[in-house]
Amino acid sequence: MAEEKPYLTGRTYIFRLPKGKDLLESLVNFCHDNQVKCGIVNVLGAVENATVGVYDQTKKKYDKKVITEQMEILNLTGNISIQDNRPCVHAHAAFVNKEYQVTGGHLLPGTKIFVAEAYIQELVGEPKVRRMDKVTKVSLWG
Repeated sequence: MAEEKPYLTGRTYIFRLPKGKDLLESLVNFCHDNQVKCGIVNVLGAVENATVGVYDQTKKKYDKKVITEQMEILNLTGNISIQDNRPCVHAHAAFVNKEYQVTGGHLLPGTKIFVAEAYIQELVGEPKVRRMDKVTKVSLWG
């Protein structure tokens, strides 16, 4: 494998995401609008509902779970790369409900924002590109 060049930090963004919008879609749109092609993302806040997944390694697909209750975002962390010539946000999230039960997984479309504050650290260098891995059937950095 070829030696990778180090990434330098670029722009830093700290911003609020819009209430009622899809969390994943809002992050992707922000990256697209600001031409962020590679980076790190973190989010705190609360959601009105959430959609997460866990990858079933045998079936080679995500098992999706829709959670229809208000929850706090304990942590959302992920990375930004390029897939199909557009920014791709790959994030995992942990949520807690009013009974202090924690759940989470791979963030999927369908998570509605109540309040959310995001931090994106852009990384400057050759952006990582996601491609479908033939063995695992997971979209991975090429």
